[in-house]
Amino acid sequence: MSKLLLKNIYKVYEGGVRAVSDFNLEINDKEFIVFVGPSGCGKSTTLRMIAGLEDITSGELYIDDELMNDVEPKDRNIAMVFQNYALYPHMTVFQNMSFGLKLRKTPHEEIEEKVKKAAKILGIEDLLTRKPKALSGGQRQRVALGRAIVRNPKVFLLDEPLSNLDAKLRVQMRTEITKLHKQLETTFIYVTHDQTEAMTMGDRIVVMSDGVVQQVDTPTTLYEDPRNVFVATFLGSPQMNIFNVKLTKENDLLNVSFGPNKVAFNANQNIELIDPTKVNEEVIFGIRPENISLAKKGIPAYIDQIEELGSEIILYLKIEGIDEIVTAKVPSSKDIKAETNVFVEFDMSKGHMFDKDTEMSILGVKEFNSFDISIKGDTLNINKQKVKLPESITDNLLDIAESEAKKLSISLNNTSLVEVPDSFSIKTKVVELIQKNECNYLYLKAEYNDEYIVVKTDSTKFKKDEEVLVYLPFKSISVEDKMRNRLNVHDRIYKNSAICELKNEGDKSIITIDSQKLVFNKLPYEDGKYNFVIKSDKAKILFTKAFVKDEKNREYVEPINSLKCSAYDEEKSRTFNVIYLKVKGFENYVTLINKEDFSVYKMPEFRIQLDENSFLLESCE
Repeated sequence: MSKLLLKNIYKVYEGGVRAVSDFNLEINDKEFIVFVGPSGCGKSTTLRMIAGLEDITSGELYIDDELMNDVEPKDRNIAMVFQNYALYPHMTVFQNMSFGLKLRKTPHEEIEEKVKKAAKILGIEDLLTRKPKALSGGQRQRVALGRAIVRNPKVFLLDEPLSNLDAKLRVQMRTEITKLHKQLETTFIYVTHDQTEAMTMGDRIVVMSDGVVQQVDTPTTLYEDPRNVFVATFLGSPQMNIFNVKLTKENDLLNVSFGPNKVAFNANQNIELIDPTKVNEEVIFGIRPENISLAKKGIPAYIDQIEELGSEIILYLKIEGIDEIVTAKVPSSKDIKAETNVFVEFDMSKGHMFDKDTEMSILGVKEFNSFDISIKGDTLNINKQKVKLPESITDNLLDIAESEAKKLSISLNNTSLVEVPDSFSIKTKVVELIQKNECNYLYLKAEYNDEYIVVKTDSTKFKKDEEVLVYLPFKSISVEDKMRNRLNVHDRIYKNSAICELKNEGDKSIITIDSQKLVFNKLPYEDGKYNFVIKSDKAKILFTKAFVKDEKNREYVEPINSLKCSAYDEEKSRTFNVIYLKVKGFENYVTLINKEDFSVYKMPEFRIQLDENSFLLESCE
């Protein structure tokens, strides 16, 4: 067994540089996982945290259900292959491969057996007496792999191992590493910036950008159903064409309009529009070059330039109504000439649609099921039924979750037609079954819910209007506001409470918490001790002068009626950060909602400003 779980992993360097944010991933035994993304996206940092070469700022790393955060790298039973091979130049191949085993005081006979076995697997048996300077790049790479193999680790970590090789050798080594994975039958985690390596090698691919996971899925699904514009344009060469269109609906068919051109989607795609409110709005349309073809009639285009690729040609097209150059990949033909007018057609069954503001996909099978809800205490009101929430949810809910007009969101992958432990059910009726990417998606409707509920299923034996129970596990639900901010956070939420002393002097009320004093206009309370409770969404953060100097459009405010505090931790929601603060006199950490676009890691010490609307006084009795 070599199963990994990365749970809410963050990496923040000194000075507030956040390299990885809220990384969540479960890696199965014997799986080949690829981390891919541009330089600086956090993929290598994540790999180094798994190896133990980088400390985890917050979050949890498990290997085979054992917490690894504080376990030394040498005790994690992980082998890492580096980009620069890291071979000792004065040692032979045999010595390089056996060095780690010698440090562990492995018997000589066992070392020799393991090294020779690994050398045979890699085809370097005749190189064991050579030194690295006498090896080619591909041979050095095999030696680095061999050094990892002899340790018989639970997990192989490979950090861009092929980036120093020439193009031909990289193709060869890709095949070799894929074969090696099948031979060793263990878990591989592979980091690359090369999309071709990712698509050809991985069972699943983790696409990252700016330290955030953009999408995790199989190569086929990532290519055919990208979650957002970044994933759509990062994978594929030439990259997907992206341009603005107006989305309309006529005779139950979706259309996209650009300039004088109007193109209709296929009829069977209508049910897959995730957000119906986008009709009659401007959206982003995407289509891959291979899904644009020359035609006898259709969309008028002008061939601006041609690139010959042997059996294929890349056309660079100018189309009225589209500001960007459109690329098309078509079969090679002597009849195709540059600087000529042609007609093209789009294969709309392969078309993509993205929200103009969020750049998230609005066409296809949605990733999350959403329900209108309200919460009061430990009771969830959903679909005209009351559900008691477990403490694992209520203890982690922000105060603002207890109000009307909230959403419950749950991943499509966690929505089940089979009863699972610690779950509740919703009554639904079957609308339609759609087959896409070799999966069956069952579209359901709940009586009091406006949106479709989508569930993956192996069965195809469903009848229209058949009643079906859908099960939602508590551990997988997310409570959100209308901006899709997650309101059940990862840390337990304590009451922002401290014992205070109130003393009225003339028209002023003085509140003392520990050694800090707050002065307000006369409050309607008598002198005495109270519980001072800060409202999580009302207190204001005061920035330090040094921070304001470095930030644009940031106004410095003198610290009046404020409490000195330091940052303990934070987590990012969609449009705000939830921050956890240490404040003198408060029993546990104080939780605040920070709507400013900054990270507390940039400024760990600061003040929170309070007015009469940002706190409550409660009796101590």
